[in-house]
Amino acid sequence: MQQKFITKEEFSKRLIELFARGRISQYPRKRRDRHILLKSIVMTLSNGKDYNETEINDEIKSWLTRMHDPQGLDYVALRRYLVDEGYLDRSRNGSRYWIMEPGPSAQWFEQNVDEVEVFKVVSEAKEDYERTHRKRGEVRQKILDSATELFSKKGYEGASIREIADRAGVTVPNIYYYYNDKKGLYQATLTEGAASLLELLKKVDDPDATLRDRFLALARAKMKLARKKNATIELFTREWLDSSSPGLPPKLKSAMGQSVKYMEQIIAQAVQRGEIRPINPKLAVWHMFGLAFLQGGKFIAKFIKTKELTDDEIEDYVDLILKGLEKKD
Repeated sequence: MQQKFITKEEFSKRLIELFARGRISQYPRKRRDRHILLKSIVMTLSNGKDYNETEINDEIKSWLTRMHDPQGLDYVALRRYLVDEGYLDRSRNGSRYWIMEPGPSAQWFEQNVDEVEVFKVVSEAKEDYERTHRKRGEVRQKILDSATELFSKKGYEGASIREIADRAGVTVPNIYYYYNDKKGLYQATLTEGAASLLELLKKVDDPDATLRDRFLALARAKMKLARKKNATIELFTREWLDSSSPGLPPKLKSAMGQSVKYMEQIIAQAVQRGEIRPINPKLAVWHMFGLAFLQGGKFIAKFIKTKELTDDEIEDYVDLILKGLEKKD
């Protein structure tokens, strides 16, 4: 049965899907895609020209670069595939390469495929894809920011999807396009908030400082954000207090996975330097969360009321949550 020719439209479409949208991670398994890939290389070479090995390698490297460096492809393998499939011929000693005419093109492609400007098609599609991706990212961020603000003020039950959509300037279906339901959106606000807070805190952390000084710096940085009525700080505080239980509630525990790991690293470094007694860093972190909740009531109450703690109160609070980690005589 004679195979169906690859049309100009199919050729362009597959180039875009494979290279502009990054859907290629290895040499294609489908024969049509393999021929589209190889044909696109040959179309950037010059008919009737003899290339030495360095020149043909440079041409293929240039093709890879201009096709946005697809993963899983290298110039040596592609050169071999071009020869094996009959797109290129070479001298016996491999010192010269040239395009085979008519080669496989006559068997696989309609003639007008040669009209396609390979690099232009892929470049324009890549720009369009990235522009669309950026726009979607901006919409998604508007939704997250609005949700964080409303959840922090009204709580999970008090904030509605309609209110969030109105504040973000999007439609309700827009929200459900990015998030399956209200629960998913709420968890996303916690997860994204935890990630952004962690990046901010890393900037003020000094790995060479003592354990106490590191936690003081982190606490002061959080207090600085709280004074600015940071919605993420308020959201986390509300979620923690609404759980009415020591330690991190399940939703925060899931969202703060990377933050907890970072704190474990801080504890492990303190143990290694002999600042505190030997202890499992994971257990130490959960011990600290428990103390912060159970015995830090007066600090939490004042923070909720005034969004302010003095430097002395911050030091007392840090000393409280580090209690039990001191080295024993």
